[in-house]
Amino acid sequence: MKRNLLWWAILLGCQTILLSGCTSALWDRNTFAHSYEPANPANLRLFYSDEKRDVLVQYDEARDGAAPVRHRSYYADQNAERVNNHRRPHFTSIPDQQNLHQIPITNAPAGPVAAAPSFQSLYATSPSDADSFTLCSKSEVLDSYILPSYAGRSQRFKQVLLTPFAVAIDCTVFGAIFAFLYAPYALAGLNGRSF
Repeated sequence: MKRNLLWWAILLGCQTILLSGCTSALWDRNTFAHSYEPANPANLRLFYSDEKRDVLVQYDEARDGAAPVRHRSYYADQNAERVNNHRRPHFTSIPDQQNLHQIPITNAPAGPVAAAPSFQSLYATSPSDADSFTLCSKSEVLDSYILPSYAGRSQRFKQVLLTPFAVAIDCTVFGAIFAFLYAPYALAGLNGRSF
């Protein structure tokens, strides 16, 4: 009977520490992660880069949907797969404005519009409340893009720093449970009796 109770206590302790304890919660991959998404409003600006032969996307980004916002820039085609998979795009610094041609953005649906003259007749459509845009040339729809929305990296340094405290708390909880379960047997052994 004593041996069975001892094994149950060990099993309960391991479960407390590894599955539902503070250490497990601390090392969950979402513990210190933040989410990043376009700010409201996103202040979307588009430019065609002669050098990269790609569309430079500039927008305002918010962490966890709150202020302050950060101004971000990335190339649309180079990062399309990453953005579509909700991964962080490869952001770039704003290049020399002389090599960029601004692309006008309208709120109208894609199709023929009377837009201001632009480089290679490029223009984009983007509803004012949407986090996406459609690139068009004259009356032809070229491609649709979404703005980046991704989870940030967890902060590994905080996890490593807090691990000793989490393990100490888990061991304290385990010790208290073990002492509560095993105390009657320990006291009986001190009195010379057995259950």
